[in-house]
Amino acid sequence: METATLTKFGLDLDVDALTANEIEPRLKEFFSGRIANPNPEELMQSVKELEEQFGGYNEYQFARAAVLMQACDFARAREILTRLTRELPSDSRILHRLAVTYLNMGSAQAAQDTYLAALAAAPSSENLRREFAGLLRVMEAKKLYAGVSRKKHRLSIVCAIKNEADDLLEWLHLHKLVGVDHFYLYDNESTDETRAIIESFPWPDMITYHHVKGEFGQIRAFHHAIDSYRNSSEWCAFIDADEFLYPVEGNSIRDVLDDIPSAPAVAVQWLNFGSNGHEAKPQGLCIESFTRRAPDDFPDHYVMKSIVRPDAIVAYLHPHQSLVLGCYVQEDGTPVFPIGGRCSVPKRKKLAINHYYTKSRQQLLKKRERGRPLAEGDPERIRAMEFFTLRDRNDVEDLTILKFLPELKKLAHR
Repeated sequence: METATLTKFGLDLDVDALTANEIEPRLKEFFSGRIANPNPEELMQSVKELEEQFGGYNEYQFARAAVLMQACDFARAREILTRLTRELPSDSRILHRLAVTYLNMGSAQAAQDTYLAALAAAPSSENLRREFAGLLRVMEAKKLYAGVSRKKHRLSIVCAIKNEADDLLEWLHLHKLVGVDHFYLYDNESTDETRAIIESFPWPDMITYHHVKGEFGQIRAFHHAIDSYRNSSEWCAFIDADEFLYPVEGNSIRDVLDDIPSAPAVAVQWLNFGSNGHEAKPQGLCIESFTRRAPDDFPDHYVMKSIVRPDAIVAYLHPHQSLVLGCYVQEDGTPVFPIGGRCSVPKRKKLAINHYYTKSRQQLLKKRERGRPLAEGDPERIRAMEFFTLRDRNDVEDLTILKFLPELKKLAHR
């Protein structure tokens, strides 16, 4: 392979001058960041162009297995990883990835055996322990409740909130309109009218409310919901209070879910809406006041949130996705392997999430001051203003969600 190609990828190796033991760690460093890249095309391109020269190295094969997993070709990924485990039986990274491959294939027993081998190689790994424990809970629940219909709710939402009074009632009504029949709300010491808004919702039995103190955060809220309510709902959507999930076609999210009955989890992509030029909070409802969004190719439109069967959740990896027994799908049933809460090919013909991130400038400043659900002193708690202004995009008028506006106005103003 020409040196120019190696330089293009930032991998300057003189293969003839280095031993295999010297090349392997450099390949590991080169591929490790790319394997976790939210844009998997970069890894795919790297693997394709470096195959001729590095195909015989274990780290190359490990990256190739990652590419196959991203393509949802789990059988071929399993073949490579199984071969690598024979050569490197104590490498917990390979065993861990093989276990995740088995999870995506729906092979619970094989995943359990592989997690045990990985834990023997890395007994102090918290990630392995957490995922293994989650898998055991899923397997036990499937045995315990086999053939038993025990779900109280068809579709629930789990949401962590703090000072979300502005549009919370509209958010509740909209989601009731589109088929949600229960809300698990985790209120992290709101100081505005959030609690009063929740109590004003005309269907109090639809809400399970938790008032939580201290540095609680999304992930702890999601873990609590999974542990407490995994057998209460057929589906759970894990979204935020500035995200409006709705069916693009038809009127019910549940109709879309009924078309993919065997799926354990569905990835739904964002549409990022801007301020519409509003300086102050407008008088109208959120969905009628903010109708302009970023263009289709906006990077944040690759971000997804999850609708998951909670009894299939092994672990919540990220505020946007979980590790499940089975494979994520998109709205049309196409298998997908999300990375870092992103999907490489967004689909929004049946389901979408309007993400009203900035809203008006007044609301944006209030949101920024509130900060993210991170510990005091964390430098990422208060984001730079540039982070928000870059997302205040108003290129495209999108009125799709307004088909729900007439009924929503009746409910919100009753």
